[in-house]
Amino acid sequence: MSSRLRDVLAVTVGLYLVAVGALISLHTTGARHIGVPGLFEGAAGLFLIALGVLSMLAAWRARRFARQLSRAFGHVRSGETWRLEEGVIRTAIGDIHLDLRRATLPEGETEATLLCWVGTIQIQAPAHVGLDIEAQTFIGTVDVLGVREEGLIRDINVRTQGYEEATHRLRLRLSTVIGEVLVVRSER
Repeated sequence: MSSRLRDVLAVTVGLYLVAVGALISLHTTGARHIGVPGLFEGAAGLFLIALGVLSMLAAWRARRFARQLSRAFGHVRSGETWRLEEGVIRTAIGDIHLDLRRATLPEGETEATLLCWVGTIQIQAPAHVGLDIEAQTFIGTVDVLGVREEGLIRDINVRTQGYEEATHRLRLRLSTVIGEVLVVRSER
């Protein structure tokens, strides 16, 4: 799939989700008594609108990267030894697990965006790498270097001490719709 088609597909899916969510929400806003079923319909509509908006924002954010790895279903895991380059890794349903202790990092700053609709993003980083992390989830848990938040619409920004002076700096943008984001730092 070409990168242009991938971008158009993400925006199209986002627009459809927003439209269906809006229709469901409008259906429940009549002058009649809403009740419990109406509340569930309204919540489902708002959830679909949020998913659609997040899909379009993710496509916009990922567009500036030349290297992209997309997987609809399944897990993305780092290999024994590998080279980290700027880019985007995304999956609809699955997990992303990257062990940066085995990765070769270029000198200077490297930016990576990891997007997961439903699943877990787990990063294990070595102590010598400077980290600037923006992690968020719509529903779930975010735990970045010991800073933890749970619930709806959670967002954490963490920058390690001495980031600017580090030889290897990694700027991570991590997002899930439903799931968990976990970033830990090892001593080696």
